[in-house]
Amino acid sequence: MVTTRATARFPYPYREGQEEAIKFISESDKNVCLDAPTGFGKTAVILSALLNKSYPIIWAVRTGNEADRPVEELKEINKKTKKKFFGFSFRGKRDMCLAARQRGLTDTDSVAYFCKSFKAKCPYFENLSYYRINPTRPLLYSEIIEICSEAEVCPYYLQRELLYHADLVALSYNYIIHPGMSWVIRSIIPFKACFLVVDEAHNLRVVGNINSDQITLSTFKNAIKELNLLEENELAEIVTEMQEIALKIHKNMQKAKEEERTIDLGIFIESGFNKGNKELREYLAELRKVGEFVRRRRLEEEKAPRSSAYHLASFFLDSLEFLGKDGVAFIATAEPKNLIIERWDMRSAEILRDVWRQFRKCVFCSGTLKPINAFAETIGLEEWEGRVFRAELGESKCLIIRGLSTRGEELSKEEAEKYARLIESFMEIDANLAIFSASYRIQTDLLPKIRKTAKKMSRKIYVEKQGMQGDAARKLLDDFKRDGGILVAPMTGRFAEGADFPGKELEGVFLVGIPFDRMSLRSKLYIDYYRRLYGEEKGWYYSYVIPALHRASQALGRALRSKEDKALFVLGDERYREKLYARLLPSFLRPEIVDFSDARRRILEAWEELKD
Repeated sequence: MVTTRATARFPYPYREGQEEAIKFISESDKNVCLDAPTGFGKTAVILSALLNKSYPIIWAVRTGNEADRPVEELKEINKKTKKKFFGFSFRGKRDMCLAARQRGLTDTDSVAYFCKSFKAKCPYFENLSYYRINPTRPLLYSEIIEICSEAEVCPYYLQRELLYHADLVALSYNYIIHPGMSWVIRSIIPFKACFLVVDEAHNLRVVGNINSDQITLSTFKNAIKELNLLEENELAEIVTEMQEIALKIHKNMQKAKEEERTIDLGIFIESGFNKGNKELREYLAELRKVGEFVRRRRLEEEKAPRSSAYHLASFFLDSLEFLGKDGVAFIATAEPKNLIIERWDMRSAEILRDVWRQFRKCVFCSGTLKPINAFAETIGLEEWEGRVFRAELGESKCLIIRGLSTRGEELSKEEAEKYARLIESFMEIDANLAIFSASYRIQTDLLPKIRKTAKKMSRKIYVEKQGMQGDAARKLLDDFKRDGGILVAPMTGRFAEGADFPGKELEGVFLVGIPFDRMSLRSKLYIDYYRRLYGEEKGWYYSYVIPALHRASQALGRALRSKEDKALFVLGDERYREKLYARLLPSFLRPEIVDFSDARRRILEAWEELKD
């Protein structure tokens, strides 16, 4: 293959498909969709294809923690080419405000409000006006924090200065998709002059969350308390009446034993705000103004600048813009002592279509984009071309177990016992293993049996729990990698997608079922919305089948990262052999169909074959 400037930038020896992918990306005059598994080297490939001094690269990632990866690869490209491309990972104020850290403020809204209010007298911001930085090397988030802490300058606003110098900036999706947040970047780097890369792009299906918000019974209660303290009697009376409606909904749902129901937000608006001679928006504006006063006073008292009155007013003001929009639902969720009212935005194509048009060219990459035409349609992508590439991965064995399935609403005792017997055989393998279940519910059903087996075999298990906080999750993962054992987690959790397990850190994966969304009210609303958009069959396939198989594929991809790795995959659900599902599984799998009666023996045999 002929060497080009783009291919010459690649910092590593070429593996299968990498040079071809670089040429494909660099030569295409359309938006590009790249499906390639973990281990292909997507980050270095895409950077090599796009890097130049004329058009900066904006690299969008799902979470801030993932923003360092392209910067690390940029450092390697600079070493190879002897160039001085500059890039950095951009973080929000919650991570970057040194003054907020000193106040102990941690939530995003409080830090943003604090920064806005305190900025004029902030010593870190003032020092920035005397500070000069001439970036000569790519900078990670931690390196920017270290530089700014030593110089006592504001890390967040230093980032804004660094944007003028950047050939690459890596940041979270919200800085591209959210109109208010995107202004922070495009006011300095016009998007039309940029290449956009969207990493792990399959996550774009939940992009509507940027418009979602929720209030609870406590929001009403605390707002009334704030209003009474300030003797805002008229507003307190209105919010009290709205609270009574929320309490009535909660009582009715408990009586009917409903967990969720859709509600008409108009019942709050009509009853609460249609009093007096003022318009609805005037009442809401007054309520938010009171909330703003509360926030300002709390900040002066060195407390977190929160206000329930402000939140309540903002929720209803914003919701007015979405009333009657197809794809936006208002959902009440009843807990034993609480009611949650949520604005839930299911749209993706409608929200994203205009976003992609702003950029010179977009590149979307993931190991789970296929079928690419379905991906492109659901994110509103126009004028695109896509390719699927394979990576040079190590040897693997894949067994699909016939006569085993989590099909149905509940896992029967008989089926649970069958899974337990098979998992016991799997746990006999002397290696680090993962048992990924279709849901927390199924994991909970099987966990006592897994614990019992682990105790009998003297094997340590590490369990991802629902609602697990970040620090606890990181510690559990570090312990598993260091000490080894059995990782037990759902395919809908953080470890099945966001964690890396190179080498011997993970050598066997057992999938318990297919991680379809539980057929809850939300699932039904989501499927119905997609059917209205794309038709009956296609809508069901896009909204229900593809997301489930993507989760399964992500979980499988944890164990096979390079050509040196070896891994055994046990797909514990006979439905994986059906063409509808099988074609969405990773291309590196070569499945062998095994009857349940023979599966225990075959699992151990397959492992021995891998070891030889």
